[in-house]
Formats: sequence, structure tokens, C-alpha cells
Amino acid sequence: MRNKALLAGILLTPILVVVISSLYFVLGMSPDGTRNNGVFFKSYFNFNQFKNKNGNEDLISFDDGKWVLSVYVTDIEASKESIYLMRQLNVALNRDINKLKRVLFYSNKLLEDDLEKVQIEYPRVNFIEDKNGVLLNVLQRNSSINFNYENPIFVIDPYGRAVMYFEPGMDPKLILKDLKVLI
Repeated sequence: MRNKALLAGILLTPILVVVISSLYFVLGMSPDGTRNNGVFFKSYFNFNQFKNKNGNEDLISFDDGKWVLSVYVTDIEASKESIYLMRQLNVALNRDINKLKRVLFYSNKLLEDDLEKVQIEYPRVNFIEDKNGVLLNVLQRNSSINFNYENPIFVIDPYGRAVMYFEPGMDPKLILKDLKVLI
């Protein structure tokens, strides 16, 4: 008789857990939403749709399995804070530093001289030209801020999907917290 009670307790435990959790959810004790500090893009878009100048290769390669922390530079002065913050976040990741790469996108040829100076100051940043500004238009359509003026940091997952962006002026500790969860 004692073994039958133990067996019944073991078999009924999962059912009891499901019933209680369902009751909590139905009664309105469900989670309030996500706890992300960044802002998700309005719709899903994949970076494999963007091609390089010649139109024959992907704009950015995701073969290495790294997350991409990036900024679309439209104005060098407006983006300096985001570029600096990108480096600081990368350093603050400590042991996860190798799971992330930093990329600057640009479409304005007039910025190339200024970007050479940025390349000297931040040597481990990749620079990618968005030939016709197609990427900028997609970023603009899928966000609630103006990427032409704000130049925020945005995150791309290792499979080439744009995940989220961080509004300018956000506390770097909150951004780091999101990155640690993502990576």
C-alpha cells in the first residue's frame, strides 16, 4: 500500500504542476512581458538579403557564429558616442569578448576620410559599405527612431537576423545586461 501511494504521488506531481501553473496564468498572474532594455525591430529582417557593391556576395558574413554589435554611421559626430560605447561594451563582456564582433555600416562616400581616422582609433572594427543605402532604409522602416540622426547601436544574431537596437542615451549597464543574456 505504501508503494502505491508513492507511485501515485510521483505520477500526479507533473499533472499538479501543470494545473497550478495554468490556474496562475488564467487568473492573471502571468509575466508582464519581456525585461529587455533594448527595443526590438518592428518586423523580422535578415541581413543575408543585403549584398556588397558588386551584388554577388552578402554584405556581411556570419560564418564565424559571432553576434554583431553595430552602428550605421550617417554623421561621424553623432555616431562617435555609439562607436566608443560599442568598444566599452565589448571590453566589459570579459570572457565573452570573442563571441562578438563590431561592425560599422556606412553609405556616404564623403565619410570615408573620417572613417579612416576612426579605423586608426578603433582597429578591431569592421567597416562595411552599404552601396545604395538599402540597409539604412530597412533599419529606418523597422524602428521607431530616426537612424539618420540618432546612429544607435543595434544587434544582429549569429544567423544574420536583426534583433534589437538601443536608444541613444541608454545606461550602458542596461545594454551590457541585455548583451550578457543574448550572448
